Amino acid sequence: MLHKESLALLRQQIPIGARHGLNLLNHTNGNVEQARRLFEAEMVQVIINKTAVSPEIARKHLTIHNYDIAETISSIDGERFTLSQRILKKTKNNKEEALTLIVQSIESTENIQRKFWLPLEELGYLPPPVYCLLVLHDFLSYEDWEGFSSAIYFHPDIVVSQLETVLNLAQVAGHLRAARKRSDEIHQQYKGQTESVIANKVAVDAEFSQHESGFVAGRSLIVDRLYNVVVDNIGLFP
Repeated sequence: MLHKESLALLRQQIPIGARHGLNLLNHTNGNVEQARRLFEAEMVQVIINKTAVSPEIARKHLTIHNYDIAETISSIDGERFTLSQRILKKTKNNKEEALTLIVQSIESTENIQRKFWLPLEELGYLPPPVYCLLVLHDFLSYEDWEGFSSAIYFHPDIVVSQLETVLNLAQVAGHLRAARKRSDEIHQQYKGQTESVIANKVAVDAEFSQHESGFVAGRSLIVDRLYNVVVDNIGLFP
C-alpha cells in the first residue's frame, strides 16, 4: 500500500481513519507532518462551521478532546452556555421535556428535597419566574397523575395566582377557580355519601365538565408561556 508506513506514523499522532489518512498523504506526497496539519485545519474548520467560534477556541478544545467532534462541541457549549441554555438548545422541538429538565436542574442546584411533590410553600424565596415554573410544572404533573378533579385542590391559591400574575392566563385560572367552587358545592350537596358516589356526581356535572374542558383547552398555553418565561429570563435559571 502506497504510504503505508507514513499512514502508520500519522495515525500514531492523530485519530484519523485509514482512508482519510491516505487521502491526506496523497495530497502531501507522503509528508506526515503536512498531512497532520491538513487534518488539524480540517477539524478546526468543522468546529467553526458548527459552533461559529474562533479558530483559537476550536483548536484549544479539539486538542483537549483529541479531535473528537462531539466532545469538542459539548465542551465549547459548556463554556459558552448555561445548563438551561444547553437544555433549550438540545430539546428545542419538545417544550415539555425542556421544562422538565430545567425543573430538575433547579431542584439540584437549590438542593430542594421532594416528598414526591415539591414543598411549594417553602420556595417563595426563589425569583418569580423560577418559582412560577416550579409551581405550574408540579401542578401539571399532578393533574396528569391524579386527574383534574383532584388537581383543582393542589395548592389552589398559589397555582391560580401564578397563572394570573406571571402567565397572564386569567381565563384558565378562572376555570380552575370555578371548577373548585362547583366541586365544593357538589361535595356539600351530597355530604354523607361515599367518596365514590360524590366523585361520580362531580364527573357527570355539566358545569364542572365545562370548566374542565376550558382547562384542557388552555393547557398548551400554560406550557407555551412557561417556556417563554424561561427563554425571556434565562439568566435566572441554572
